[in-house]
Amino acid sequence: MALGAFDGVHIGHQFVVNQLIARGRRLSLSTVIYTFRRNPKLTTQGIEGLLSTNSERVEAISRMGVDAIVLEDFSGRFQNMIPEDFVKEVLLQRLNAQLVVVGQGFRFGRERSGNTEMMAEILRDAGCKFIVVPPVLVDGTMCSSSTIREAIAAGDVERAARFLGRPYLIEGVIVTGNRIGKRLGFPTANIEVPDPIKLLPGNGVYAVRAVINGDRVDGVCNIGVRPTIATASRRTVEVHLLGFDRQVYGHLIVVEFVARVRDEVCFSSPAVLARQIRRDIAAAVILLQRNDLGA
Repeated sequence: MALGAFDGVHIGHQFVVNQLIARGRRLSLSTVIYTFRRNPKLTTQGIEGLLSTNSERVEAISRMGVDAIVLEDFSGRFQNMIPEDFVKEVLLQRLNAQLVVVGQGFRFGRERSGNTEMMAEILRDAGCKFIVVPPVLVDGTMCSSSTIREAIAAGDVERAARFLGRPYLIEGVIVTGNRIGKRLGFPTANIEVPDPIKLLPGNGVYAVRAVINGDRVDGVCNIGVRPTIATASRRTVEVHLLGFDRQVYGHLIVVEFVARVRDEVCFSSPAVLARQIRRDIAAAVILLQRNDLGA
């Protein structure tokens, strides 16, 4: 089994999972991912958002071909479990681990007091194999969820994609908005992101691709508070889908962020905003075409 939070299932996580699957097949063992229903860092380190919802994380890991995923509740009892008890009671007794795989720097147990050296010793005494997978470097930087969260928060979705191995995405339900985009000549799909822990890219305009009812559609996404019209009380997510005019209220939409077009700006009037949106669309089309060519 492989242990970790696996937030984002980035290429470093993928390397760990692939190592697990390869070793499991070689030893004829079932492959299991052991993770948490909610990332402990939300409690222990106060991070403001996660790269993947629980369903996104489970789906991404499942697609890689593991046999099972164990989702542990990060309960008070679990938080106070000393490292030795975690290994002996959970990994060995409850889950019958024969081989354990973790990433470099893995910590566990009460107040993160357990490290890979401690786990290696306990597992070795129990006759269990233990593997520490080295980090994956991207652009000379160690691939980590925290690095990707920083890039997403800053709106650098292209950098984030290099670490994730795919575009960053959000999914939600299309809801009725105030139709401001339609009055400006650019109708938008207003997206309600159901999970509040999902990290949204920084405020701005993005070239995106959306999947809705099985169709992939190019688009332009705005995230922010709409300062030109009337500052919203909370951040909104709106997507103008290019060449798409069907009514899809209540439908699920997945939005992949390809590139950032510009920052959010307060314009002097709706007319000036409308002219800028035309430029944004033209810029987004070019960015999406470049992405198709692998530029």
